[in-house]
Amino acid sequence: MNNKLCKKIFSKEQKGIHDVYRILGVKFSFKNKEKVAQQKIILERDRASRIIQDTLDMSMLRKAKKVIVFLTPGRSYINGGVMSIYSLCKTSRELNPDAFCSVVTYPNDYTYVVNDKFKNNELILRFEQITENAKNAEEMIIHIPDFRAHRFYNDLKSNEIEFLKSIPHLQLNIMNQNIKLMPEPEKIKDLYLLTDNITQTIAHDRYATQEVCDKWGIPTHLFSVRIDMSAYKTYPFEEKEKIIVLSPDKNEYKERIVNKLKTELPDWELVTVNNMTFNEYMDLIARAYFTVTFGEGFDGYFLQPHVVSSIGFSVYNDEFFPNEDWKKYQNVYSSYEEMLNRIVADVKQLQGDKEAYLTLTKDIKAEHDKLYNYDKFRNNLRNFYNGNYDFLPKENA
Repeated sequence: MNNKLCKKIFSKEQKGIHDVYRILGVKFSFKNKEKVAQQKIILERDRASRIIQDTLDMSMLRKAKKVIVFLTPGRSYINGGVMSIYSLCKTSRELNPDAFCSVVTYPNDYTYVVNDKFKNNELILRFEQITENAKNAEEMIIHIPDFRAHRFYNDLKSNEIEFLKSIPHLQLNIMNQNIKLMPEPEKIKDLYLLTDNITQTIAHDRYATQEVCDKWGIPTHLFSVRIDMSAYKTYPFEEKEKIIVLSPDKNEYKERIVNKLKTELPDWELVTVNNMTFNEYMDLIARAYFTVTFGEGFDGYFLQPHVVSSIGFSVYNDEFFPNEDWKKYQNVYSSYEEMLNRIVADVKQLQGDKEAYLTLTKDIKAEHDKLYNYDKFRNNLRNFYNGNYDFLPKENA
């Protein structure tokens, strides 16, 4: 029986807290007990967070003439994008001492007070707290994550729309942290109902280009990313463990590569990153000899191991790697087929050759430090707030 016929006879999907079955065209819906329990926990955390948020002192926000908001998902989870938002907010506060800067959960979403998954000092507000208290704001900059930009206007209540329209100088900046998640230009047209001052900032050098600027037709600027990892421990080569850390990303080659690692390296432990704090993650990749990313490629699972003297394996792509020079490194493959064919041999060779292992970690870390230099990161932000953007749309774009 082919797959199409099977789907006509029987199908299953999840909708919220329900499992929905369709058998011979008849629909059955049942509550998923695990999802119900998870939803209860989320609601309880949200309720408790709102109570705490309502006790916070809003006097600085009420007095502020300039407000800078970084929007973030309504649950305290961890990834490179979320962590970079916290770093951007912290540095923006340092560069704008006259402004009220805050990390804020999306309009009309869940909320939380503190993200305890990694080191930071931010107290999180709800978006409605901004619109209810920032009555003296003459200038407001709202930084919106790429994948949420097309929803921002529709997520607003009518009174929030009117409030934002009343601000003399409102700027909406889309944080283009992943070019694959950036909404197409026509999908963000609603933002112009609030203001004509719309910009985008780029996380990766590779797509901080005039071409990207012209496609969206808005001023474009490189923010880069900055995550301070100086406090995390490294382990000497001799103290490392036979662990290969796997990113949680889905990939059509992942199963084959993982099976090959299990079969041909039976004395190695494979650990997928899941349900751990950043501190736990950093200690894990520092103890492990290797980490493998199945995601963007030029991401934390590839770069961060080298900061703690370990090695990350990745596959080169044109979207995220800064240039083709990265292909020269032994741990950067040209394709997942090549990774499948070479990774076991490379693990054995590098784990057995201390000098080659440490040389590779140092070379990649040097490249990392050049790209994510703190002074460069800070200067990029300063130029943005001064309106000195890297790229302006061409008139014929």
